[in-house]
Amino acid sequence: MVGAFAEMSEDVSRICDIIAHDLARTYVSYYNGDAKRIKGMYRQRIQKAWGHKAHRGWARLLLNRSRDIIIHDPAHRDANGAAMPTGEGDQDGHFVHNHPERGGYSAA
Repeated sequence: MVGAFAEMSEDVSRICDIIAHDLARTYVSYYNGDAKRIKGMYRQRIQKAWGHKAHRGWARLLLNRSRDIIIHDPAHRDANGAAMPTGEGDQDGHFVHNHPERGGYSAA
């Protein structure tokens, strides 16, 4: 589980530890080095990469939500200056048309 500020649950920490341990074991089998320090290096790299990915994901979510608010604002106008649909049904159709991966009508 990842939170809004890229904080991660204990399970994510365990997974990171397992991956770092395996990478360190492989590294030490080819090169000389302290296994504990190598594991720490890999753990730090993994946490940094996952933290950045979590922050980017959170930012993407916020941007998508803000775009939805802007698009569905009744005063919104399209590129040609024409007013966008303001009726609730029209807005739903507009949303489904512009975001097919995030909604849609069932065939039922």
